[in-house]
Amino acid sequence: MKKGFAIAIDGPGGVGKSTAARLVAQELGMAYIDTGAMYRAVALYQIENGINMYNDEKLERSLKDIALEIVNDGGVQKILLNGRDVTDLIRTQEVSEGASVVAANLRVREKLVAQQKQMAAAGRVVMDGRDIGTHVLPWAQIKIYLDAPPEIRAQRRVLELEEKGQPEDYKHIYAGIVARDKRDRSRKHNPLIQAEDAVYLSTAQNESPKDTARDIVNIYEERGY
Repeated sequence: MKKGFAIAIDGPGGVGKSTAARLVAQELGMAYIDTGAMYRAVALYQIENGINMYNDEKLERSLKDIALEIVNDGGVQKILLNGRDVTDLIRTQEVSEGASVVAANLRVREKLVAQQKQMAAAGRVVMDGRDIGTHVLPWAQIKIYLDAPPEIRAQRRVLELEEKGQPEDYKHIYAGIVARDKRDRSRKHNPLIQAEDAVYLSTAQNESPKDTARDIVNIYEERGY
């Protein structure tokens, strides 16, 4: 498959990958691809249609009825599920937890990874997820691994949900993040790990998404791209 230019950003849930990746893409004039949104959309489909996503057979059978598309609308990325804009609907805690469940399924991963590779093949993209640098785009010219302790990620998630009018208990959010980390890191197919050639960046010390994005842009510029 033809290779383009890619910045791959991996890391656990709630570490700030999506916001930082979006800012980097805007700064460098590149396309942003939020792979997590794709898994969230698959999870949303299961929830809305009453499908038990823990049942591999039922989950895999549903894939033929799922069409996903990422579009750029005035500089804002939107995710379409069977032609319907679900950008806001996929940002609930229930969908977030479901995304980790469906992402562990090999058939789901095969379907979405094939689409992700195709989107990145000939363009200039910033793509974030769990296995971008290790599996989806192992050829990426720049690989970043973002990290922060689960306590800090949980605090940020609580604030984020409160701002959206979706208050959640810290203990519930923290437990969900720990459980998701365990699923992501222990899943059989392409688990969350840091690529050997990835640059490790911590977002623990009150670093804002803008600061993180600037760090990544600096790496891009220092390498002469």
